[in-house]
Amino acid sequence: MTSQRYRPLFKLDAGGMAEVYVAEAESMAGFKKKVAIKRILPGLIKDQRFVRMFLDEARLSLRLAHANIVSVFDIGESDSTYFIVMDFVHGINMKTLLEHQVKRGGPMPVALTVFILNEVLKGLSYAHRLTDSETGRPLGIIHRDISPPNILISWNGEIKLTDFGLAKATTQLESTDPGVVKGKYSYLSPEAARAEEIDARADLYAAGILGFEMLTGRRLFRGKNDYETIALVRAGEVPSIRQYNPNVPEDLEQVLFRALHKDISQRYQTADDFAEALLGFLFTHRLKVSARDLIDFCRPVREEQEAERRQAETKAQQERSPGGNNLIINLINEEMLHFRSLGQEEKKEASAGAQPVVAIGEPKALDPSQPLDVDVFTPAPGGVTPNRLGLSPTPTEPLPDKNEPSLVDQLGLSKDDRPKTSPDNKLPKRPPPGNRTIPPDPRTARPPEPTNKGEGGSAWIIVLLLLLVGGGVVAFLVLT
Repeated sequence: MTSQRYRPLFKLDAGGMAEVYVAEAESMAGFKKKVAIKRILPGLIKDQRFVRMFLDEARLSLRLAHANIVSVFDIGESDSTYFIVMDFVHGINMKTLLEHQVKRGGPMPVALTVFILNEVLKGLSYAHRLTDSETGRPLGIIHRDISPPNILISWNGEIKLTDFGLAKATTQLESTDPGVVKGKYSYLSPEAARAEEIDARADLYAAGILGFEMLTGRRLFRGKNDYETIALVRAGEVPSIRQYNPNVPEDLEQVLFRALHKDISQRYQTADDFAEALLGFLFTHRLKVSARDLIDFCRPVREEQEAERRQAETKAQQERSPGGNNLIINLINEEMLHFRSLGQEEKKEASAGAQPVVAIGEPKALDPSQPLDVDVFTPAPGGVTPNRLGLSPTPTEPLPDKNEPSLVDQLGLSKDDRPKTSPDNKLPKRPPPGNRTIPPDPRTARPPEPTNKGEGGSAWIIVLLLLLVGGGVVAFLVLT
């Protein structure tokens, strides 16, 4: 993956911890597509805990592959921040749709609300049941932040969950401290507001809150401040939906009441159970609804959004530098030039075909067709040097004792008196290994006994000739 694969186009959204840019991704084959890139604000890079949470979200999102979940296909870093690269959903989020519906002066249609909830539950069901591909164990994923901003609606009528930044899974590196409340307060479950241990049923409670707000056009839990909001969530008092919207059938109200039950054991136990109840309602009332209905319903919003986009493009052109470039986009683009996928260096080393390192003392596998790879110049312990053919080891020749004087030194010869080696004075060739004999050590070998004791008499004359070349002196020593 090259550093120039992603080219930022414009900023899509921003928050207190990260911002999202729309970029153009170009493959090696030259194909281009738009992607969304979430970028950690540089000021938060020093917060290692937040960085770990961000990378947890990225790693977890890479495991998710479902039509109702935004796909994440790359995690990257630059010299100053981290990135998550995901599919760009061309559309709006649920928050924008609800705000637009308030302007219209009424709640959302019943059938369309049920359709959207069912699509959300499809994505949740997949995430809740996801297992590890290697061990087969459940990952235990809980989104923990099912709220209008995290429900994306494409212009093609698709519903997708995004932002698993607060999701909890058994494989996450960053765990939640006891007593810490995560998620938007208005969409917490009562047990989450009490900082108790939660499970997948907390996501189902949040989906029930979404259904209540879509059908009534008002917030379920909203206090004057965060403290009051959490107090309302803990109380768990849910007013009648029909008093705000008489068009809601009673059996649909009962379906949502069960999802919003304060007692966790009385709620739907799985996302599939909740979805089955919603589909049963549609079947009972013979209601037909599909993505085409959602497309038609969102068309006025799309026209309004496109008008706003044209205004934003005009404003961006006015903010361009004299050279014709947007300064902010240029800075982000410069960052993206140094973009590198996490783990890219390790992959390069693995693909380079590096030879494995054999630990010292670790035996190598022997190839019978090849000679042993033994260093014959390194004496083995015990004075034995193995040979390359794998034959029996041959004792090494003893090395002279450095402290013992040589024969020349014993005779008192100077350096000039020592015999010169002629060019023809070559060492004899070493016999083949099979016929090789070991010469006796002159220091330890015993002299041979005479074969005939009669020859030479009982007296041996040993003459030692000392020739002193420099002085011309000859000395004879006769021993009887």
